[in-house]
Amino acid sequence: KTAVEEGLLPVDPAASVTPPKVTHKAKTILNHEQLEILKSAVKRDEIWCDFFLTELTTGLRRGELCGLKWEDFDEAAGTLKICRTIRAKKGGGVEEGATKTYAGTRTILLPSSTDNLLRERKRSAVTQWIFPDPLRPERPVSPGSAYRRLKAILEETGLPDLRFHDLRHTFATRCIELGVDVKTLSEILGHANVSTTLNTYVHSSMERKREQLEKLFVESY
Repeated sequence: KTAVEEGLLPVDPAASVTPPKVTHKAKTILNHEQLEILKSAVKRDEIWCDFFLTELTTGLRRGELCGLKWEDFDEAAGTLKICRTIRAKKGGGVEEGATKTYAGTRTILLPSSTDNLLRERKRSAVTQWIFPDPLRPERPVSPGSAYRRLKAILEETGLPDLRFHDLRHTFATRCIELGVDVKTLSEILGHANVSTTLNTYVHSSMERKREQLEKLFVESY
């Protein structure tokens, strides 16, 4: 008999409990046509245009994008420093916090289109936040407001229902398809390990390529 059976040790109640299965919602990745539809839609939105175009060209986490300050933007180098996140606060409002992981604090090189977009935006800036709350510019834009605006745009355009994080997935998958190496992409995304990038995006990209090949050969016969 074991020590537990002999009564020498207490029974661990956790030992008889089956842990719940963790389920992850499948990623939704916009194809090229859908991405162009989304870009066209956000360009017509004067308030949110720059916010979403920056997301689509950097793949930042929602809180990271909301937390950007002008001090993080290096015009001379064309870079953005990611060093904080904005999250919902208990009882209402938002609060500033650290990035998700140690690797989340990083500096990324901006594509020229986004660099120019931010340069132009800075000319009329009236607050420290790159993307301030539209009604209270002394505060950063709320992640919740960004989520609700995205949902409204998706409904208006008839695009698939997305989580905000799926814009990040779309950016990353597009980078892989364009030949960006995994280490570079991992640094851009702020992943703690390259293996995270490999497991999350390279397999997904290969599946998309397989689907395109299958479609090509079906149409050929």
